[in-house]
Amino acid sequence: MRPVLLPLIFAVASAHALTLDLQPDGPIPSLAAARDAVRKARADGEKEAITVRVADGVYPLTEAVVFEPQDSDVIYEAAPGAKPVFNGGRKIAGFTAGPDGVWTAKVDPAWRFEALWVNGQRATRARTPNAGYIQATGQPTQPLPNLPLAGTPSRTLLSVAPEDAQILQGLSAGELHDVNTLIYHSWDVSRLRLAGARIEDGTLQFTGGVREFFTLEPWHRLHLENFRAALDAAGEWFLARDGTLSYFPRPGEKPESAEVWAPVAPQWLIFKGDATKEQFVEKLAFRGLAFRGQSYTLPDKGVHFGQAEAGLPGAVEANGARQLTFERCEFTGTLTHTLRFLRGCRDITVRQCRLHDLGAGGIYIGEAGVPRPGAEHTSHVTIENCIIHTGGRYFMAGIGVLVFHASDVTIRHCDIADFFYSAISTGWTWGYKPTPCARILIEHCRLHHLGWAVLSDMGGVYTLGPQPGSVIRGCHIHDIGCASYGGWGMYNDEGSTGILWENNLVHDTQSAGYHQHYGRGNIVRNNIIADCAEEHVRYSRPEDFFAFAFERNIVLLGEGRLFMHVDKNWDNGRVFLNDNVYWRPGGTIPEFAGKTWADWQFLGRDTTSVVADPLFVAPEQGDWTLKPESPALKLGFKPFDWKLAGVTGDAAWRQLAATDFGTMIYGLKPKPTPLQLSDGFESTPIGATAARAKESKKQKAGLIAVVAGNPSKGQRCLQLTDGPDIEPPFEPHFYYQTNVEGGVARVSFAVRMEPDYVLVHEWRDDASPYRSGPLLSFEKGAIRANGRTLAELPPNAWVQVEVTAKIGESSDATWGCVLTLPGQEPQHFDGLKFMKPDMKALKWIGFTSNGKAAAKCWLDEIEISHQPAP
Repeated sequence: MRPVLLPLIFAVASAHALTLDLQPDGPIPSLAAARDAVRKARADGEKEAITVRVADGVYPLTEAVVFEPQDSDVIYEAAPGAKPVFNGGRKIAGFTAGPDGVWTAKVDPAWRFEALWVNGQRATRARTPNAGYIQATGQPTQPLPNLPLAGTPSRTLLSVAPEDAQILQGLSAGELHDVNTLIYHSWDVSRLRLAGARIEDGTLQFTGGVREFFTLEPWHRLHLENFRAALDAAGEWFLARDGTLSYFPRPGEKPESAEVWAPVAPQWLIFKGDATKEQFVEKLAFRGLAFRGQSYTLPDKGVHFGQAEAGLPGAVEANGARQLTFERCEFTGTLTHTLRFLRGCRDITVRQCRLHDLGAGGIYIGEAGVPRPGAEHTSHVTIENCIIHTGGRYFMAGIGVLVFHASDVTIRHCDIADFFYSAISTGWTWGYKPTPCARILIEHCRLHHLGWAVLSDMGGVYTLGPQPGSVIRGCHIHDIGCASYGGWGMYNDEGSTGILWENNLVHDTQSAGYHQHYGRGNIVRNNIIADCAEEHVRYSRPEDFFAFAFERNIVLLGEGRLFMHVDKNWDNGRVFLNDNVYWRPGGTIPEFAGKTWADWQFLGRDTTSVVADPLFVAPEQGDWTLKPESPALKLGFKPFDWKLAGVTGDAAWRQLAATDFGTMIYGLKPKPTPLQLSDGFESTPIGATAARAKESKKQKAGLIAVVAGNPSKGQRCLQLTDGPDIEPPFEPHFYYQTNVEGGVARVSFAVRMEPDYVLVHEWRDDASPYRSGPLLSFEKGAIRANGRTLAELPPNAWVQVEVTAKIGESSDATWGCVLTLPGQEPQHFDGLKFMKPDMKALKWIGFTSNGKAAAKCWLDEIEISHQPAP
């Protein structure tokens, strides 16, 4: 594939002491050879800047070219009129079409690649389902026979419906290992390998795992890829272990004329300075060059790089680089991030570059860890007039431009679009801890077509932590759709502080145009927010200080609410609202956090604001000009030209940015699958807590732990430890999210207690305040419910408990219990009453310790099951 290169305008290179020519068939035939020629010239005494002119042609690039301090003060630029390409891929030929229409070719079995391009398009690795997802049904606690766990069950085991697992039937152990399982965790994705699969109950066991499943949301979406049975749609490909490459052609493609290639170069360029020793790679410029094709190999245990794929490397990586410039360059066909400017980089410029068809993110600046002050700090980076399109195609949580712990960064006149996560993200501190991230300027950027209902909790611009002196202005943010929540436009997440948002146009977002999770001292002024599907302005966590000012904004309502309808969040007086214009087309007066406009103003909110038509010229046609008689102008709104957002330059460059990505997709919250659990703790490490269970983050460590010795069955059980100094008084406690909205729920467990322990087993919904259904208490030698004693509780002896209840609107709010004491027949108790008869959904099943004595309790063989309603 020859990439579409951006138009190049060349000036005559400045006169330098030495010019070298890089040519495909010349004495300097590669970029590495050009670097070495520069080194030789330096060794021969050349001290002035050197220019390397790169002739037209395609230059193979199979491994990274490393630049060190000795390689400084060089310009690598395309020769006048040339469009050189550094190709990190290898062409594949010899395809033949089979009777089923699928093409096949042979490659070296040792060459394992993770991406394929056919006729200039990234092909889809064979996957199932072809669209949408498989929904996990639960999480086993026991590994498959003869397959030791590679981690805790909560990280390495999932179950799906047997019919979804059926497609894996008959795969060998090696073929299963090659299957990639992509598991979606709200805002990031695990890419794991299969250790084994049991088809009859849908158990999937992985070769590794990092993030615990079911910790961010009560459901899990996933898809499977890279096995022959999934090759069933045009544009899909699969590489077998024996080197057979199969491809299902798109309409019109022919095997004899198709251009097919796969990547081989793990990285393109590495700038290897050492900021700790103040040894820098300096004064390097790359102009008018194209780089395509970069590889990645999934490790045996799979990977999870967390939010924004933070730990993933880049095709171009710089440490200790100073005065490094990329101008009019193109980067395409990656599997990882593209450009990473890491420790101790300063005075970096990326100008009029095109980054597209990216495996992960575009440009990453700084490091996730806080650098030491001084030479190791990354700062003074300018990203200007760049097109950054279509990312996250292998690592889905990649971001267009991300600023970690760096300062004095300018992102200006960029067009960033078609990512599954945020366009721009700044800061890497959760909370208010001081950070070196400061003075970030984002201006006149067009940020659009983000999310595509794949990931959640994203923003056109997403901020974290204190960022004093930072400004986001003049941006046009639109078309953001999340998977289940959080397709925000302007997003101040945890601890965002000291940030000014002004003169931004935000519209057509699934979630709020502006959202502050929590933060302090932010200013949101002179913005236009319009046509948000769920809500327009959101304030999620009130705190006891000034949160943000919302002033001189225009909010033109779409289908969503004006403000998030949580009255208590808006009633603390920590948000200042003034001089805003609110309007819902049709004239219906919106609610203000559940209040009428009169009541809202009576409370002192928006006392200088109005509910009135702002009088845009034609917003439905994209014309956001205000008519002269607009009430917003009378309140001090300052008109701004939203058309300035995006790239600048000649028509051809602007046309490249004007890609039509189609209609945005808004996601819907999946219906959670009712929890099915059977846990005897046999596979849980000693000292760990219960799989799938949740605990208070403030709870003292070690109060709930798996122990060996004297279980009801097997060799392990779960121990709870209470005492007089443990606060709050209901600790230790743990619970399961059950997600039952109808049918019959059943819980069984074995319990053994010391005489002074107090334990409560309870079922709840998720209302605020919650409503309880079944409740059993174990204390003072008795098992009690509904205010009466059901049975005696022998000390230090295992008692078997089973609780059953019908859930849903048809429930009669009664439940049954079966108690089996040592050496006795089971005792049945029916018709017990819910604590709150209006509890209609079961979302929480827990065990709470309500005593104050120093005592222990043990639980074993916890089973939770659900029978759907007929």
